[in-house]
Amino acid sequence: MKLLSRMFSTLPKRFGAAAIVALAFALPALTLAADTVQIEGAMGVANVTAGDTQYSKSVNASYDQVVKYQVYYHNKENPDSGKIAQNLTVKIGLPSAPGKVQTANATIKADNSNTVTDSTTVNLDRADAYLQYIPGSAVWKHNIGDNTNVNYVETPISDAVVTSGQGLTLENEKPCYNFSATVTVLARVMVPGVKVVKQVEKANESNKWAKTNTANPGDTLKYKITYQNTGNTTQNNVVVSDNLPPNMTVVPGTTHVYNPNDNLDSSNNIASGGLDLGSYTPGAGLVVTFEAKLPGADKLACGDTVFRNVGVAQPKGMQQYFDTAETTVTKVCKTPSSPQYSCDLLKVTAGDNRTATVSEFKTSQTNGATFKNVVLDWGDQSAALTTNNLVGQSHQYSTVGTYTITATAHFTVNGKDVTASGPACTASVTFTTTPTTPTTPTTPETPGTLVNTGPGEVVGLFAAVAAAGAIAHRLFLARRLSRDS
Repeated sequence: MKLLSRMFSTLPKRFGAAAIVALAFALPALTLAADTVQIEGAMGVANVTAGDTQYSKSVNASYDQVVKYQVYYHNKENPDSGKIAQNLTVKIGLPSAPGKVQTANATIKADNSNTVTDSTTVNLDRADAYLQYIPGSAVWKHNIGDNTNVNYVETPISDAVVTSGQGLTLENEKPCYNFSATVTVLARVMVPGVKVVKQVEKANESNKWAKTNTANPGDTLKYKITYQNTGNTTQNNVVVSDNLPPNMTVVPGTTHVYNPNDNLDSSNNIASGGLDLGSYTPGAGLVVTFEAKLPGADKLACGDTVFRNVGVAQPKGMQQYFDTAETTVTKVCKTPSSPQYSCDLLKVTAGDNRTATVSEFKTSQTNGATFKNVVLDWGDQSAALTTNNLVGQSHQYSTVGTYTITATAHFTVNGKDVTASGPACTASVTFTTTPTTPTTPTTPETPGTLVNTGPGEVVGLFAAVAAAGAIAHRLFLARRLSRDS
């Protein structure tokens, strides 16, 4: 019974009890396979134009009346089970063909649950009548709080819940009735009498009219709304209007009305109140064209944005009739480059006394990565060196040998410390003992006439020279005395 009471939550509370009794039979048999999560759900319908106060399995409706469908779903697992229905999806299928009996159906499923299906019927009073979904009427009522602080809100959702063949994925549904939810949509009973066709093309194209197209940010589009009286009585004061998507604007002076002659409209009211274009007999009609500019790339999100444009025609005393055209606009955004960092080079020079000196050290850091410091392991079990200026740093080894030196560079990326090392930042030095080579004595040359230059010979030589000098002096003196006499 809790399921039914939740199902009718959008209707006045005073009718809740009656609704539960009246529709006790309405819950479908659930398809319960051996799935991880079990869900349940139901579908109901009410004629809101007729003032229905509860959802039923079947209602009656006639021309121009509006019916409201509600799909209820709930995760049956215990509140403390932790079992969540992943990617729970709701699909509402409305009939598209005319007929007195209009059957709609709902499908509810999750990636890890059973599938629930249910249906309702609307009985029409004309065989040529049909139901038309009212765009923008889909509403999702769900709990955005938790199991203790329940906070149900109503959120407009995409028309894809009706128009997409896959339905619309809504949430990861938690267990417990406090997280049950509903989806409601509106449909109007339509009968032949008014035909509206909406088409679009780019402003620089000719006769490329289509229901859907693509364009670039900032392009100008051209829209065409075609109206025709397909009934059997005159339709008076036919107002044709257009509902432009957000951020689109009509280009002034581009609205033309062909009925059948080309008349330029200077009011530019096609998208702000519409144009009263007079009366039309059965079979007669008109065409309205105008241009509208798409927003620039600065006002669009990255990726695809669909601009859904609705053309509307409303004869006096009748409902609105509409048709849509869609344009997909793609904004291409560059993917931000991720931070890059690396340790690129380490060179070490071996010197005297088993001393090694860092001669070169290089790193690379881009796209938000910043160099922090480097930790150098000298390879001899000594304490590692941490510095932000490695070039010129030296270390003396205690013994000879070959040592492998490694550098680990530290960077800051998004506030976190990251490191880089590798072969480019690894070096080695080798120290060995160098033996002293003995000096070979130089062999003296063989002397000439002075074989022996000891002390005795030097004295003898000096005496001989002195004697010879004395003799010469005497001879010189004797000659001088003989001339003077």
